[in-house]
Amino acid sequence: MSLNSFEFKASYNKAENNIAEEFYLPCMRSAVKYDRISGYFGSTIYIIAWSALKEFIQNNGRMRLICSPYISDTDEAALSEGYSARNNQLLADSIKEEVEALFSSPSLSAPARLLAYLVAEGIIDVKIAVPGEHSDSDTRRMFHDKVGVFSDTLGHSVGFRGSMNETYKGLSSDGNIESIDVFPSWIDARDKIRVDNALRFFERLWHNEVSGVVVYPFPAAIREVLKDKAKGANWHQLLDEIKVIESVSTKWKPDKRPSGKTPRPHQTNALEAWVRNDRRGIFEHATGSGKTFTAMCAIRDALDRNETVLILVPSRDLLTQWYDELRETITGIPVYYMLCGDGNVEWRKPGALHSWTSAAKAQHRIILSTMDTASSLDFIQNISQGDHIFLVADEVHRLGSPHRRRVLQLQTGARLGLSATPYRYGDPLGTQELFTYFGGIIPPPFTLEDAIKSGVLTRYFYHPQKLYLSASEQERWNEITEEIRRLIARTGSSGQTTDIISNPSLQRLLINRARIVKNAEGKVPLAISTLRNHYRNGQKWIVYCDNITQLKAVLRGAMAAGFDAFEYYADMVGDREMTLSYFESNGGVLVSIKCLDEGVDIPSTTHALILASSQNPREFVQRRGRILRKSPGKHFAHLYDAITMPVITDDENDKSLSIISAELSRAIQFGAGAENPACITDLKNIAVDFQIDFNSLKDGGIEDDDE
Repeated sequence: MSLNSFEFKASYNKAENNIAEEFYLPCMRSAVKYDRISGYFGSTIYIIAWSALKEFIQNNGRMRLICSPYISDTDEAALSEGYSARNNQLLADSIKEEVEALFSSPSLSAPARLLAYLVAEGIIDVKIAVPGEHSDSDTRRMFHDKVGVFSDTLGHSVGFRGSMNETYKGLSSDGNIESIDVFPSWIDARDKIRVDNALRFFERLWHNEVSGVVVYPFPAAIREVLKDKAKGANWHQLLDEIKVIESVSTKWKPDKRPSGKTPRPHQTNALEAWVRNDRRGIFEHATGSGKTFTAMCAIRDALDRNETVLILVPSRDLLTQWYDELRETITGIPVYYMLCGDGNVEWRKPGALHSWTSAAKAQHRIILSTMDTASSLDFIQNISQGDHIFLVADEVHRLGSPHRRRVLQLQTGARLGLSATPYRYGDPLGTQELFTYFGGIIPPPFTLEDAIKSGVLTRYFYHPQKLYLSASEQERWNEITEEIRRLIARTGSSGQTTDIISNPSLQRLLINRARIVKNAEGKVPLAISTLRNHYRNGQKWIVYCDNITQLKAVLRGAMAAGFDAFEYYADMVGDREMTLSYFESNGGVLVSIKCLDEGVDIPSTTHALILASSQNPREFVQRRGRILRKSPGKHFAHLYDAITMPVITDDENDKSLSIISAELSRAIQFGAGAENPACITDLKNIAVDFQIDFNSLKDGGIEDDDE
């Protein structure tokens, strides 16, 4: 079928159109040539385009692609300034990382191998474009043009231009909201001119004849890597594998409409493994990787099975967030909700909860409850238990606390726990009870490293900022340290982290000592100094503070220094939504406290300064994950972290319990996954200075469920 047999619209918008089905796939099936300029390209696009790509290959189709590389600020500057001696190596190193990420992710194996085959066989030819030298050295520039032209054997061509990248999120109906303008060559003279102009521009760009843009051939070394990956590949078989991926994703969609969001490969893999584990288990998936959506896929499946869904969350903010997302995501069937906790008392009426959860009335019912409410005797005694109940626990580690474990007495059918960090720090008993009840962790975990490699999260740089306690703070530190020493000697405690949970007095002292670090007066001047040295106009920074006093001090200092700074916290005066909207549109410095840990997402944030200290590593892991969420035009994130150091005297003998260990534990975890791993060297030197075993730090931390 030729291109001119289709009646294309003048424009498409994902809010109203399925661009893939209505435009892209028909063109791919009919074309023999595809010239594409795209900001980005990803092999996951084949999960959508597999059927059309099959016909394109059978038609002896050829694609030429010009796109941007993912490169660091430093490398981009070198390339744009024309350091030709380094360019090939810089590009090769950058693209090598992307290629390695593709093939290291099992969920992307088939699309990656297909891409390797297409490049190796010459079906796709790739070149890399970067901006050329610019007079304004402070201007962050990137090659971000997006235009494409499909051509058939009869000489017909159809061009398009718009925001859509050649990626899964660019093309899929549930991805980014994109729009394109379409101009077929056979409609009228004006559209023919637009097509011709697009083709001429492409040819000039392909041959590196456009001023202000430098186009490089695909690095030979990477091409050889792809050829090696393509050895023995059968494109028919690979397309069949991708077809299976698509089929499984469609099966698990919580919103069955064509426009409904489709789960990613790592999500469907987890769901399938959970089913094989008798629909029980814990998803250990990195913050920002879509745990909530994965759970909603399982919830829709449970509703279709006529099960009653019981969802437990740790906070009122998450109660509201889950309720809103469920109503938005699960459509096409009537769903009835009961909220419990945070002022919702309908469940307390005599017989209400029992009736709602009875097997006879299970039709499309969802109960949302805070964990504290669900662990009360009234709730436990009145719920109708049985195999018809599907239990979902968000931040499941919180159910392991002594005062919440009563929930683990509930007799249910399917069970699903969600957490980026399901192991409870210093609480092996709580961890074991959780794992026994839920059925353990569903392998494999989807780690932060996995999320970065597969493109789910953004790569980042880590910048630890060291500061010391003041004289008065140090004095109070020493006093509490002496109390800790006496307590350890009196009780015969080993002083190890595992003893803390069983000794409330010791735990209280350690938390009080940790608060000295939390409130260190040097943090505010450090924050202002960091902003002065590193903030650039238009950037989006979040400053995480420990408490409202610190927040107000940072806010005053930032505003006095001339920054566009504003506060964000649960009980603030003013409109929180408007604050976030302004920040999203204009950038600036958002000074916040813990409420941003509770499910509030600002994906476009590129920089974070963490002043908030915690002996619970879970909190800083969550904060890192939120900063690393993907957003259009966001290539890297930068994390600045205040590492607060007391002065340790030679006779201090509780180094294993020192807050320094918690501070360094956080920093080491941050640094291990960063693009600048050299920062770990500095941290190791700090550990040596304080005679702390560097290798033991990764297991440090105290579980504080009430923090």
